[in-house]
Amino acid sequence: MQSLVILAGFLSLTPAQELAVTFWGITPAVKDRAALVEFKPTHKKAVVLVHGLLPRPLHPELAEVPEPHNWQKPTVEVVKILAQEFDVFGMSYAQTLPVDLVPLSKEFREGIATLKKLGYTQIVLVGHSAGGVLVRRFVELFPDAGVTKIIMVGTPHLGSGWTNFPARFIPKQQSRFIESLSESYRIEATKCAPPLSEKLEACCVVCKLPRLKSDTIVGLRSQWPEDLQNQGIPVILAQCNHFEAMTSLEIAKTIAEAAKNRVVRWNKDDTDRARKVLFGEK
Repeated sequence: MQSLVILAGFLSLTPAQELAVTFWGITPAVKDRAALVEFKPTHKKAVVLVHGLLPRPLHPELAEVPEPHNWQKPTVEVVKILAQEFDVFGMSYAQTLPVDLVPLSKEFREGIATLKKLGYTQIVLVGHSAGGVLVRRFVELFPDAGVTKIIMVGTPHLGSGWTNFPARFIPKQQSRFIESLSESYRIEATKCAPPLSEKLEACCVVCKLPRLKSDTIVGLRSQWPEDLQNQGIPVILAQCNHFEAMTSLEIAKTIAEAAKNRVVRWNKDDTDRARKVLFGEK
């Protein structure tokens, strides 16, 4: 029943959902989307980095303000490596609405549209954690927007148990966003998700620590859910915890390789072999 409610919510929204969003150039530096109109690309390919949850228990008013994550900077390894072949952009957003509604924001949609108009041959979206949910939802809703590839890193497609905080610890402004990352919400949301376009390249970077079935925050089966397995979306295993995924040099290299190289959908045999390795299935 909840999946029908979520779907009805999508259908009732205007195409340009109002939400505070910032879209900017990390390297080369571009102040904001408006400045992109005069921007001249330095590479033929563009990559957009999208962060996840920024908890605001002490300063709840900041949930209403887009703020770049500490890894969305030109000095961070993942940016430096990607910048060798891509113009690197960032997207940050207020966290007051369910994550599924963020892709409907005018600023995000127009940011991608601007990159398309600039003539990039490839537009790659890299989303970490909730950012992976966001980029997936964007290409599901707007398959013709010009995005050619998505890379979902440590993404809670089926939610995370870490969202079950006592209500007193969740800022009122951020409660809808956090609730939309819960296991019950994401499982229902996935039920009404359309399949990814066959033309889209996509992969899941699954983060894992030794002897654990998670990256400490998101379980393995949530990071690579059955619906994406059935679509042949490949998985890349990264030995790291959830918080190191976008700052580790080795994982930065992994993400860059996935961004630069062609990502091919897996057949059933490929998927079954990966399930055995990742989940220990016989």
